[in-house]
Amino acid sequence: MSVPRERVLSGLMLGLASGAILVPLNSTMLAVALPDVMGEFHLGASEVSTLVSLYLGSVAIVIPIAGTLSDRFGARPTFLAGVLAFGAASLVAAVTSSFAVLELARVLQASAGALVSTSSTVLLREVAPASRRGEAFGVFDLLVSTSAAAGPFIGGVIVAAFGWRAMFLLAAPIAAVAAASVGLMLRGEAAPGGRISGGRHLDVVGLALLAGAIGAFLVGIQGGQAATTERLAWFGAMAALLVAFVAWELRQDDPAIDPRLFARRPFAAASLGVFGMTVVLHGCFVAVPLLVELVLREPATASGTVLLGIAGVSAIVAPFGGRISDRRGRRIVAVVGSAISALGLVALAVPGAASSAVVVGLLLGVVGLGMGLSGSPRMTAALESVEVDRVGMGSGTYYTSRYMGGAVGASVMGALLGGTVTAGGVSIGFGFLALAALGVAIVSVGLPGRHR
Repeated sequence: MSVPRERVLSGLMLGLASGAILVPLNSTMLAVALPDVMGEFHLGASEVSTLVSLYLGSVAIVIPIAGTLSDRFGARPTFLAGVLAFGAASLVAAVTSSFAVLELARVLQASAGALVSTSSTVLLREVAPASRRGEAFGVFDLLVSTSAAAGPFIGGVIVAAFGWRAMFLLAAPIAAVAAASVGLMLRGEAAPGGRISGGRHLDVVGLALLAGAIGAFLVGIQGGQAATTERLAWFGAMAALLVAFVAWELRQDDPAIDPRLFARRPFAAASLGVFGMTVVLHGCFVAVPLLVELVLREPATASGTVLLGIAGVSAIVAPFGGRISDRRGRRIVAVVGSAISALGLVALAVPGAASSAVVVGLLLGVVGLGMGLSGSPRMTAALESVEVDRVGMGSGTYYTSRYMGGAVGASVMGALLGGTVTAGGVSIGFGFLALAALGVAIVSVGLPGRHR
């Protein structure tokens, strides 16, 4: 007996929302715990920033793989496997006494989260009726964006009250709710997302080459004591693997990522733009908690509240940026928004400007305003430049650029701050992020203007 569609949709929304918020929540929430983790394991900023960069880099590696697995084996089993693995990895992170195991748990979290992210959108599209599909995705996007924005604040409250390990414990019951809701609602005839006969070919070689290239890049940009020659060796390996990846993908009928997409100016500009803006976002997620808690001597709740300035304002403004770009074109909104973010970061980079948590929060609000205005036009331009039957690949490629930017931003900021966090080091870090935002404004000129 099939489950009524309305009941399926309600239960599915609960399960998918519970699963989908795990990824952004555990990405942004950890930021406020970095100072406490540094203290417990006696690490510097460059080492502890790997908890952010490894997470984002792992998502970037697994996203293309996850999409293919969802196509071949079904979205429902892929989602269930993802949320259960995420909960298990979170429990390991909560109880470990080894920083290396904590890093491994973050990699496992990210890999599981990539499975959840791709399969959740497939399930929602299949279950939501066409007449309510926009509404369903709107609610879904709102929940995901809100969880990302609220992550630092929630994390600050949890860390101040129970310690940083409690943040990871929070993920286990959320994952259980997601698995139970989706598992119960989508059974038998009501279960969409089954294996697709003749689905996408699993491009094992291409995916392995891409994973190797991203992995070599992440190792090369990490902080710590690695010698320059060792870093250069990793970057050389990355370059060789990328060349092999591009050569292989150009010969495939169904590539994991089609390099030809980057020959299209709007798609290339959008991908470079989202890369640069997530460098800024996750660079701030590393720098701001360390600034507020270690330099300004404010509690974790203060750093969580301050980060609402960038994430919260961006989430609120995002719909308006998209609406304006529908009328004025993608280019002008993205350029202006990126320039606004650059101005806010320049102000934060001025020595002595970040004198209090209130000032930092206000200036981060300016950065978030620019991000919110430019984000939707950028993504829309990327997907509009791809044929309808290749939107899935275009979306996966775009999100790979996004997560790679986050990994770079966290790693570079950790390296700039070094072992001891000082006001001067934070100013240099914000100066680097300002240059990144300015670069995004320049490349955004390549986005399409207003249609005549």
